[in-house]
Amino acid sequence: MNVQLMGTGESRLKVMLFSHLCGDGFITGAEKYLSLLVRELSFHADCTLVVPQEGLLKGEAEANGILTLIEPFPVLWNLYRPDGELASTEANILAESRHAGLIQLLQLRRPDIVIVNSCVNALPAMAAKELGIPVVWIIQEIIYPHETALQSAHFINRYSDLIVGISHHSLALFRGIALDGKQMLLPPTAPVSERGWEQHYPANEDLSRGLPAHRYLIGYISAGMQWEKGLDHFLLMSLSLCAQRQDLCFLCIASPLGNVDYESYCMSLVQQSEFRDRFRFVRFQKNIESVYSLVDMVVVPSLVDEGFGMIALEALLFGKVTVAYRSGGLQEVLSAAGQENMLVEKGDISGLCSKVGEGLQETAGVDVERVRQVFGIESYRDRLASFFRELGPLATMARLQRNAAHVRPLRPNRLYRGNKTPLVYFIQRGTKRPIVSPKAFQLCGFRWSAVHVVSEQRLFLYPSGLEIHHDHPSSFPFRKKRRGRRKRGKRRTAARIVKSLRRAADRR
Repeated sequence: MNVQLMGTGESRLKVMLFSHLCGDGFITGAEKYLSLLVRELSFHADCTLVVPQEGLLKGEAEANGILTLIEPFPVLWNLYRPDGELASTEANILAESRHAGLIQLLQLRRPDIVIVNSCVNALPAMAAKELGIPVVWIIQEIIYPHETALQSAHFINRYSDLIVGISHHSLALFRGIALDGKQMLLPPTAPVSERGWEQHYPANEDLSRGLPAHRYLIGYISAGMQWEKGLDHFLLMSLSLCAQRQDLCFLCIASPLGNVDYESYCMSLVQQSEFRDRFRFVRFQKNIESVYSLVDMVVVPSLVDEGFGMIALEALLFGKVTVAYRSGGLQEVLSAAGQENMLVEKGDISGLCSKVGEGLQETAGVDVERVRQVFGIESYRDRLASFFRELGPLATMARLQRNAAHVRPLRPNRLYRGNKTPLVYFIQRGTKRPIVSPKAFQLCGFRWSAVHVVSEQRLFLYPSGLEIHHDHPSSFPFRKKRRGRRKRGKRRTAARIVKSLRRAADRR
């Protein structure tokens, strides 16, 4: 794949990607998607991944050589679950500058492109738009049906330059709102799609230890115990099958998420049953691939429309028959894999029982080669090439628009800060030098009254220069006031400040 991702001159594009999650106990499908995307994109662009906290995604990215930063920020859940209050939420964010920390991060790093992952990940997009940085918004979910759902689509369209959906279902709401040329389909893949990878994931037999003798082990896999993922439907299906045949056992992989009532209900279904010895509950596994090697079948009974269905894809790539509800993107995955006959209407537990029985027949099987052709790493990279080609023109257009704005330049050797952020910069030699702390500000002899406030976009035009720290006070050799004597003369002039800063820059 020969793809050029160049900005002006010979420099590579600088791309900053934002994740709304970074769990330390499990990793979601959205995080897996972003982890692979940043890995592949890093071969062609300078990438930085921003996460809200320490976690598995950050560890994966760093293991792949990706620069990662931690910047906590809230998400907008009413984009995913519309409530009619989106306009007031947006107004409050802008009025209170709740995205100020993100604006400051972008001011310092100055990426050419910002990529936000998940429909709820609004604040990084809003911060990027404040500075005129092109935004690519990846839609992982299907926004909940609601009379005000179109408000979410209009909001995302307004704050983005390219909308990327992981399935046709995830893009359905944007048809008629975003221009066709502004939408792109980029389904995920999985590392196990590369040939031979399955050999690196032997079955974790410890997970089935203690279960009675069985012929088939049927698996349920989810990041957490939540009703949306249909754990109770899986258990009710399993108990019904237990009453019909003796050769089945069931492995439930899901971590508690704090929904005590739902979790207690699910556990009681099994504990109060005579078949409880056939079930094993295990927290989500970091090496989840070893679970696919262990089970004979996977059931994905999602009760909400999924944006895609990563669990189903991974199971199919391991050659495991997968039964699923016809829930959004799950239908696309199974249909493309030639497994449409394993789909069941949402909520039909008896239908799940029937399909599991069919799937366990000797003649049933998965055409793994077909799955690889549609969702394998090579197909993913081919689609990614088209995605890459969109980024360069977006960055170029943004630069041209900034150059055409004819913004009055900032005066050199003066102090400035943006109208939304607190960090103060000293303009010197065509760069903005951030003063990293109040102590550094004082050591340099600066005055707060000398700080000029300008628009964030005007400040963004200047690349970041050397930071001004407080850890080298000798770099700023101002005379100290002698004790007992009154200071005479005028305040230090701007010329003396400039001279001191130049000495500091030369010493660095």
